[in-house]
This record gives sequence, C-alpha cells and structure tokens, in this order.
Amino acid sequence: MKKIILLILIFMFGIGFAQKVKKEEKVKDKFESRQPQDMSVPAPPMVAFPAQYPKGNKAFIENVKKNLNADALKTLGKDLKTKIILKVNSEGDVINVSTYGENEVFNTEVKKAAEKATYQVKWEAGKNNRGEKVIDIVNLPFKY
Repeated sequence: MKKIILLILIFMFGIGFAQKVKKEEKVKDKFESRQPQDMSVPAPPMVAFPAQYPKGNKAFIENVKKNLNADALKTLGKDLKTKIILKVNSEGDVINVSTYGENEVFNTEVKKAAEKATYQVKWEAGKNNRGEKVIDIVNLPFKY
C-alpha cells in the first residue's frame, strides 16, 4: 500500500512540476515575423565576391577614423560601436551610406566621416558567380 501511495505521489509531482517545452524559434522566423515581406520585390543577387574599398576595407575604416570629428565625440565616452552599411553599385560608386548603433550622435558623426571617405572614390564592385558586376551591400562594424 505504501508503494502505491508513493508511486501516485511521484506521478502527481511529475505531472504538476513538469516543464513546458518551447518550440525552438529560429533567427529567420523572428526576423520574418517582425517585418512583412513584399513578394513583388526580388531577393538581392547572390554576391560571390563582395565589393571592396580600393586598398581594402580595413583602409576604409582607417579613413573613417581619420575623418571623425574628435571634438564632437569627447563627451560621448569610450567603447562606442556602430555598423556602417554601404550600398555599392555595379560601377563601384557608393550610392548610400547608413549607420546603425545605440548612440545617435556617434552614428551621425560616423556617417559624415564615411561619406567623406567615399567621396569620389571608386570601389571594386561586387561580382556574382559568373563574374558579372552587381550591386552589393557592405556591412562593416566600427568601434571607437
């Protein structure tokens, strides 16, 4: 009798304190759930060889650092981060410069410096698998 009562108690505790198992959510599902998809817009082309600054993307980051207004950034502190996003067309011209980070003042200063670094500079255009030049989007992290 004691074994049956013990077995029933264990069974009740097992059911009562069982954990709910969440369905594993993928990063893709999270992104798609936040942004509605317009099916009339084609997907961006696959770029096998991404666009690059003439002397390399590290040289671009160094040029951006040189062009930054240090006086405007003194009050912001240290460990500032943002992401520079450049859209480069098939001729190697920078069409658009965007910055995304937590600090808006830092973002605007980095955007100005990046625009100055890309002014009248021809990038090496991105190429697809067949070697054709295509529009490319370049994402570069930036720390100050």
